[in-house]
Amino acid sequence: MQKEILKISPYRIVEISFIFLFIAATVALVILLPSQPGMSEGVATSSGISEASGTVSAIASYMPIQGWTPLSVNFSAYGSYSTNGSIVKYEWDLDGNGRFDTDATSDGGYTSYSYLDNGVYMVNLRVTDEKGFTDTASIPVNVRHPNSSSVDYWTVFDDSQVRRVDIKLKQSDWDLMWSDIEAKYEVPADVVIFGEELNSVGFSMRGQFSLRESGEKKPWKINTDAYIADQEFHNLKQLIFTNNIGDSSMLKEKLSYDMMYFAGVPASHVCFAEIWIDITDDAQPPTFWGIYTTIERVDRKFLGNRFGQDSKDGNLYKASHAQRGPMDLAYYGDSIEDYPTQNGQYAYGKENNQEEADYSDIVNLCYVIDGAEYQTPEEFAEALEEVFNVDSFLRYMAVIALTMNWDSYPNTGNNFFLFDNPVTGKFEWIPWDLTWGGDPSMPVFERSTSEICEKAPLFDNVFEVERYRRQFFAYLDLLIREFFNYENIFDRAKAYHDIISPYISQDSGDKMYYGDAAWFTIEDFNDSCQSLADLARQRASYIEDILNEGVSQTGSSNN
Repeated sequence: MQKEILKISPYRIVEISFIFLFIAATVALVILLPSQPGMSEGVATSSGISEASGTVSAIASYMPIQGWTPLSVNFSAYGSYSTNGSIVKYEWDLDGNGRFDTDATSDGGYTSYSYLDNGVYMVNLRVTDEKGFTDTASIPVNVRHPNSSSVDYWTVFDDSQVRRVDIKLKQSDWDLMWSDIEAKYEVPADVVIFGEELNSVGFSMRGQFSLRESGEKKPWKINTDAYIADQEFHNLKQLIFTNNIGDSSMLKEKLSYDMMYFAGVPASHVCFAEIWIDITDDAQPPTFWGIYTTIERVDRKFLGNRFGQDSKDGNLYKASHAQRGPMDLAYYGDSIEDYPTQNGQYAYGKENNQEEADYSDIVNLCYVIDGAEYQTPEEFAEALEEVFNVDSFLRYMAVIALTMNWDSYPNTGNNFFLFDNPVTGKFEWIPWDLTWGGDPSMPVFERSTSEICEKAPLFDNVFEVERYRRQFFAYLDLLIREFFNYENIFDRAKAYHDIISPYISQDSGDKMYYGDAAWFTIEDFNDSCQSLADLARQRASYIEDILNEGVSQTGSSNN
């Protein structure tokens, strides 16, 4: 029997062809469609979405995000999720060669890698869920060669030893400095810094609370070019010596800066120094004044070495509530004249470009943060990311939250810099004057009540954004695992303690522990490592409970 031949009209053929073309185009689009971009520098989140598979989201976090060779980086997939169920595989491409050759599944997505060569490495994370659906996220690691720095940090800020600084000045100049400490008179002095002599530098007191309340052990500052133009010490024009007021260990500031660097925040280098005061016209030998931490100044050299030499001339603003009032980032109007002042100065004090009266960049930042109206938290986030490096702020806040640092932006509008990077067009957050303190159960998303700083809109608004909170949790988790835990804090504190301990009791003794104005006893110093480690354990345990239980996305939780 003859088979019937199926006949299809030309119109039907065209219709079928369009259907196949549509399917092919859809498949190609799914294959080629890139992951959603990360929210800002140093953060990568992406989501693979389909009606059949639900949502798979890879979240890659790392600390630090940049540094000098050799650089060891810790990676985390914390927060990655799938609406299909569990993530069953975590794979990393750590060297940026395009191959996922590190399977971190058995470690829950955590891994680490040491970069020996300079360059920018695009690291990739791939997660796979129970149904076989995957998602990827990418993050850049910037590894720089030490020779690219304009400052030899490894010599100047060698934290493996205590080095001596001698200050030589006349009795009349010494008396002038003490006649009115608030005036911070700068006087001429000859100095020997770590064995190298400089003549005719400027020597003065510095600080606010640490100056007023510290008895004899004042914080000091050396300006190398105060009297001799362009005189520098290893390409630095200023050396800052802090007295660690209120800290029996003298280590909280050093550990805090170490932690900021580890977290990926642009932070100063810190080392230890023994300060000796030599009155040249009294025929007496030098007097040991105490052990100090030497802090790298935030200036153009700092900016150039962190953000690139083309960036260093951007506006730099310093928050100092005692001197100028809190830098709260609230919006008061379109002109800097609308903003509060204290002691005749704007709260937004320029550290450079002071001859220029243009504050439009910081006013615009305040407008984006607090002045504009947004329909959703995500709309606020998109606007903020155009003018501000949110990721660096989240990393900073993770350290602040763990160390319970009350004298910081959310609470006092104090102790940080804002740098308007002219290359990226975004503000960068830079920490300053760090310490620890407070109750280990201090809430994370509530700032302490303070008459000093009534508003903190950046803090309030950022944590209304769900993906910011998720990334913030990832940073807390990574810090607890790798840095802020009992074992690591005790080991670090003990190592630094052993370095400075032999110097504390020399000559007449460090003036924080000896003399009529001593803050602590030497027993307090000897017990301090254990106290620091115990505090870290208590705080880490509290934060772990928050991470395990989860908190309200509204920001109204007591946590």
